[in-house]
Amino acid sequence: MNREQFNKYWDSNYPESNPIGHELKSVYPNRWLRIHSLPESKRYAESEDEYQIILDRQNKLITELVGENTEIIITSGQYEIELTNEISTELSDYGEFEKCRTIELHKIYPEEYKEGFFYDVYFKPDIWTMNSQNKLLKNIADDELRAMFICPKENCIVASYDGGMDIIIDSQEKRDRLKAKYSEWISEREDGM
Repeated sequence: MNREQFNKYWDSNYPESNPIGHELKSVYPNRWLRIHSLPESKRYAESEDEYQIILDRQNKLITELVGENTEIIITSGQYEIELTNEISTELSDYGEFEKCRTIELHKIYPEEYKEGFFYDVYFKPDIWTMNSQNKLLKNIADDELRAMFICPKENCIVASYDGGMDIIIDSQEKRDRLKAKYSEWISEREDGM
């Protein structure tokens, strides 16, 4: 999938939103589910055993959602204060990313951002296999960056963050089945956070 195909896919399937992971839960609340990476909603790992729990949970769930050897798109975004065509050096450890769009934040959120704030979205096609993204998942768990795993075939998004994963799937029914199946991995709070 190239840049134009990705942008077309996103705009056709998620027209109400931007490819910014933390925003999706409020745009698609009926298709959203949050999974916590550690028991008792603990946010950060403090041992190798806890890192293994994070990786086991996230690999299991992503594999269930998208399947083995399935094409995915990995996206990541960077906040910028000037327009640039430079690829973020933070992403170079995870392969060759390409910028697919720049969002002028002030135009969309004038109350939150002053003029001159941008969000650059980078993408990289890949193939999902169990444990193939452990380095990236571990760095996300340590809050070193954020990324989303998008599967066009299954029309789902996994937006990993430090503490868990926000999942957007194609129907409320499927979301409810996952919520029941992984009830021990979700928040006890009524709002699902």
